[in-house]
Amino acid sequence: MGCHKDIGESYMHNTHYRTSGSITAGGLDSFFHLASLSYLYQDSGRVTAASRNGSYFQDLAYPEGGSGLPGQRQSVSAPIEFAIGSGDKAQSYGYWKPAGQPKQLPLTWVSESRTWTNSPGFPTRKAFYDRVILSRCLECHASYVSKTDVPGGPEMVMEKMEPSSIIYGIDCERCHGPSIDHVRYHTEYPAEKQPRYIRSMAALSRQQKNDLCASCHSGNDQSMLRPIFGFRPGDTLANYILPSFGGTGKEADVHGKQMQLLMSSKCYQQSQMTCQSCHGSHDNQGKSKELFVSKCMDCHKGSSHAQELKSDATACINCHMPQQASKAIGFNDPMGNKSILYMLRTHRIAVYPSDSNTLQPGVPDALHKEITRQK
Repeated sequence: MGCHKDIGESYMHNTHYRTSGSITAGGLDSFFHLASLSYLYQDSGRVTAASRNGSYFQDLAYPEGGSGLPGQRQSVSAPIEFAIGSGDKAQSYGYWKPAGQPKQLPLTWVSESRTWTNSPGFPTRKAFYDRVILSRCLECHASYVSKTDVPGGPEMVMEKMEPSSIIYGIDCERCHGPSIDHVRYHTEYPAEKQPRYIRSMAALSRQQKNDLCASCHSGNDQSMLRPIFGFRPGDTLANYILPSFGGTGKEADVHGKQMQLLMSSKCYQQSQMTCQSCHGSHDNQGKSKELFVSKCMDCHKGSSHAQELKSDATACINCHMPQQASKAIGFNDPMGNKSILYMLRTHRIAVYPSDSNTLQPGVPDALHKEITRQK
């Protein structure tokens, strides 16, 4: 911020920077005013998002004389201490156990439907407060956390993290590399405008740029050789991740597999396209379809098809990168049905059927009407 104020202030609104963070007083007030704050489970337990004295909690309680399952009727309260996700689509929450084990809380906020609902993959039979958040999750939602391996540790968890060490969000160094020498040099020689001891995106090859983005945007279901926290711009991703033998190409899920989807596109295969061709890494591009369509026009402005549709500023994106339902993430209602779908824009640029925005490989036909209703 001292040297790059404009970039820094812009980046603070970027979804990468906001992909995780500690919860401050007032930070969730808007969510608490927009929707019902509780969720009823099948065992009659009800979890309520509560605000007390400037802090937030998720409280589990059972009705007086209710029919809770035997041994599962204890009241539970856990603080909402940090968030995972920017909140543009959804946001899940966690708290730190005394043993240095972050745990995920049972309620997740879904922004587009303004709903508090059961966290993805959680049971609907009863509220669940003990799902461990592993460092592998934080590798793509934070910039660093100190951990130690604990063979045979408590709750069969094999690692312990230090809460005070975590750097929430994706910071400058994740994309530009360690910067202490850069800062020291330019502080001592402020007149020197040629950047030293830092990696610039412009200096990276196409493969190096794509590997940098793919370190997080190629899914978290792959077998790791070493932690992604150690990845530096210019590194080779294959040195960190074992080859994947599934979920590639057009069958890749829209959540987390953006690189595989993009690489299956003719736009990518027949050009020198990179992620930065469309995404300004420092900017808060948000949901500006017009901005992304202008990127399409950079290459396709001579197309007669594009000229026919130039009056529709969203046509390229809506038709060739439609929103699709994730197969990996869905939100259950109290009866266990995936009634709230997680819709994301596919990065496979292609020609889709006219009803493609209701289709996604692996999504049951019964959900197609619900996708259309939500859209």
